[in-house]
Amino acid sequence: MKKHELKQAIGQATDKLLEMAGTSAKDGFDENVYKALEAEILSMKEQADRMDSAEKVAAALARPIEGSERPTPRAPKSAYRLYSSLKNFKDRQIGGVEIKAEDQAYTVGMWFRAAIFGNESAKVWCRENGVPIAKAQGEGVDSAGGFLVPEELLANIIVLREQYGVFRRSAFTVPMGRDLVNWPRRIGGLTSYFTGESQAITESQAAWDNIALSAKKLGILVRMSTEIEEDAVISIADWLTGEMAYEFARKEDDCGFNGDGTGTYGGIRGTLTLAIDGNHNSGKYAAASPHNLISEIDMTDLVGLMGTLPYYAKPSAKWYMSNPVFLSLLGRLAATAGGNRMDVLTGQIAEQFLGYPVVISQLMPLSTGTTDYNAKGILHFGDLRLSSALGERRQITMRRSDERWFENDQIGLLATERFDINNHDMGDAIAGKAGPIVTLIGTT
Repeated sequence: MKKHELKQAIGQATDKLLEMAGTSAKDGFDENVYKALEAEILSMKEQADRMDSAEKVAAALARPIEGSERPTPRAPKSAYRLYSSLKNFKDRQIGGVEIKAEDQAYTVGMWFRAAIFGNESAKVWCRENGVPIAKAQGEGVDSAGGFLVPEELLANIIVLREQYGVFRRSAFTVPMGRDLVNWPRRIGGLTSYFTGESQAITESQAAWDNIALSAKKLGILVRMSTEIEEDAVISIADWLTGEMAYEFARKEDDCGFNGDGTGTYGGIRGTLTLAIDGNHNSGKYAAASPHNLISEIDMTDLVGLMGTLPYYAKPSAKWYMSNPVFLSLLGRLAATAGGNRMDVLTGQIAEQFLGYPVVISQLMPLSTGTTDYNAKGILHFGDLRLSSALGERRQITMRRSDERWFENDQIGLLATERFDINNHDMGDAIAGKAGPIVTLIGTT
């Protein structure tokens, strides 16, 4: 049994054990079956621990013998030919060691040449510098496996993805140990009661339910020429890192805000979809009639939206909108407010409004001018961390294909990740029970 299958089996058996634990003898509880299942889970856990230990030993043996830590790549600076300044690599600490941006990009570029393009001299360089080019046999990767991504690439993709991605940066991130995870959510608290002397106190219980997260695979497929010279590896690494990070972040935001539950969005339903589906009416605020154009939305509408948000969500609340809406709406209101001086009007518009930060996402509604927003969401206000969860099953892995574009002497590069988004608290259908994020809706 593969490691991911074993972990999935442990998860399923644990769920079954918990279900049995809540069953009474009257409902068919069997002590012997319960103990047998408990022993089976412990046995599988020991097996998983052995596999983890074996992987650590294998990883240790794969390191260069000269030292316990991987040596920092040290190609002489004269060997770098930078065709342009690096955009997606910065000097940063990796594994406790400060590594220059160009060294990181060069390492990633040589890894691409070795692992993806199969260049022999690059393979030698990677072996000498302790850069792993083995394949990973993790979950969601087919029998051929995906290439392990070096730290220099993964660290920069993570930073860039969080820099670009509003949802990954703002939502609550849940680590997923298996494909399906139920994350507990508190939906009701304890109740206090007055009681007389010697009278029994009425019992109360906190209420909980589950947020379901089901891992979905997201992939990027790109073709590249096999003729990548060593001088170009830094530029290729910089370009690919930025493109992959941007696209993964863009798709996550698209799913989180605009997902309609179809396969285009991996079955994910976004905040803008949920806000107008009729089941979360308490979380939307209708602008005064007839305010269905961006040019008609005024301060009263925005303050009214703020008043809809529950007080517990206000300490970390933010505005979420696109840049055109930010400039056409908040910029307009700021510029026309009384008391502005010339030096204020000629300065940059701060991404903050009425004391709360503005978070820009170009996956929120973009259109201004004559666009009719009647009964449609325009922007959000609130705390996305309290309303939404982003489950992460697996970080990025890569694979290559030599066959698909063989006649063009090109290879295919496939990068995948596995995640899910659940916007679990957008408010109830009844008035007065808004969730931690609320939506401004246009009105004719």
